[in-house]
Amino acid sequence: MEISIVTPVFNSARWIDLCVRSVRHSLQGRDYEHVVCDGGSTDGTLDYLKQQPDIRLISGPDRGMYDALNKGMAAARGQFLAHLNADEQYDRAGLTYALAKLDQTGADAVFGPTIMLDGQLNFLYLFNQITVPRPIDANWHMPVQSCSFLFRRQIWERCPYPSEYRVVGDHVWFRRLMKLGLNLVSIRRPIGIFTWHQDDIAKRLGSHRENALADVDRKTPRMRMAKLWFRWRHLLEGGLQKPSEISWEQILFDGRLKRARINRPALGLAR
Repeated sequence: MEISIVTPVFNSARWIDLCVRSVRHSLQGRDYEHVVCDGGSTDGTLDYLKQQPDIRLISGPDRGMYDALNKGMAAARGQFLAHLNADEQYDRAGLTYALAKLDQTGADAVFGPTIMLDGQLNFLYLFNQITVPRPIDANWHMPVQSCSFLFRRQIWERCPYPSEYRVVGDHVWFRRLMKLGLNLVSIRRPIGIFTWHQDDIAKRLGSHRENALADVDRKTPRMRMAKLWFRWRHLLEGGLQKPSEISWEQILFDGRLKRARINRPALGLAR
């Protein structure tokens, strides 16, 4: 099997259909599976998932999102793995390009820009993450979005998600991967579609309660130089320049497929 998409979910009835339809559309014709790990939803999410014949459903209590992800990754059969939350989607062309990049380069993982939408699925900005980070760069910000990050299954086998975290585990996990050594490549086409909305887990729990960088002093000269050097590289690589145009596909609340196009999109910047 080529790729397994793993989605952790809990009480996401408003969003899960969009996610399922997006994966189905984006990987149509490929050898894939969509593994969904439900932690015991009571809002109709679980009933919906049981009605989807092409979903591999893992249902039962878990210790949070990263524990659910580990269960899903352990059950996955794909050569490549990816984490897609219930309120996220893929752009078909971007996902296709990312998979081709992994095949062509033999890299451990690939990442790319992310389309950012609001809770009504309107475009907000392009998070133009294209600069390949050094390990130190993950010590001051998260250089990739999880919905725009694909990796070989050996990466997860070597380093599972830290299940003791509730919100920032993906950043902690990425830092550990970089320290172990990660052959990482990037593409310039958006891969994932992220939705900012009031039900978002980081807003519900407050991501400030956890700190992925608790062991880092970001005020040292070395860290400040690393930050400046990364931003300089990002500038030289065109990361701060608005593309003349971007296009993507997304699923709407009524189930229709929308083909969107934006000229000179607004950009989001790493802090």
